[in-house]
Amino acid sequence: MLPAAVAFAEFEIPEVDAEKGAFEAEYRGAKHWGLPPSDDDDDREALRQSHEIELQYGLTDWWMLRLTPNVERVPGKAAEFSSLGVETQFVLVPRNDGVFGLAVMAGYGPYSLFVEDNTPDEFEFGPVMEVAPGPWLLTLNPRLATDVGKDAEHDGLGFEYAAQLRYQFTERLGAAVLGFGEIEELAHTGPFEAQTHVLGPSLYVFSAPDAEREWLLGAGMLFGLTEASAKSAVRITLAVEF
Repeated sequence: MLPAAVAFAEFEIPEVDAEKGAFEAEYRGAKHWGLPPSDDDDDREALRQSHEIELQYGLTDWWMLRLTPNVERVPGKAAEFSSLGVETQFVLVPRNDGVFGLAVMAGYGPYSLFVEDNTPDEFEFGPVMEVAPGPWLLTLNPRLATDVGKDAEHDGLGFEYAAQLRYQFTERLGAAVLGFGEIEELAHTGPFEAQTHVLGPSLYVFSAPDAEREWLLGAGMLFGLTEASAKSAVRITLAVEF
């Protein structure tokens, strides 16, 4: 079953392009229902709420850095600061409102510095791809991940992904289908029901084209496709560029 602390807290859909000197803050919040309980030998508790503020800065037009503090709440307890994610991304093919863009990202999660449940640190890396024919935008972010440190539970690589297919109705309104998933160890994938896969719709509202400051507001639902996934979750995201 899915370890509670690993439940998808962020539901992040990255973008390919970077812009030198651009600073963006993005809030991502989620509330989960029906998360499976931890194993009897595991004292980690089921995640019910998660809150992240991602801070992104473009060092150049092809290199950006992201810093993501995460706050989580489990039943019967107050919200607690649980982790800090650090990511870097390099743009290989800028999209710039074109049809195709490609970047590669790498991230490190030093969970052992913030939680005391023997959760291992994690290193992940993979491509970010965007395909945008007409009003459609397909974003894919498959990643390989591995445990790091003395609490590492797996020797091999795991697999994670984030995907979104969005349709732009107008300059200020869009709708999308999002999917997120995880396979803890590729060498021992186990049955499909033991993997984590969620899917659901989302609605987006964008700032006006002539707005002084660009922003994006999104809200939607996600539904678990397997027994190891939360039955449902509400996802909210707000991004503002400064």
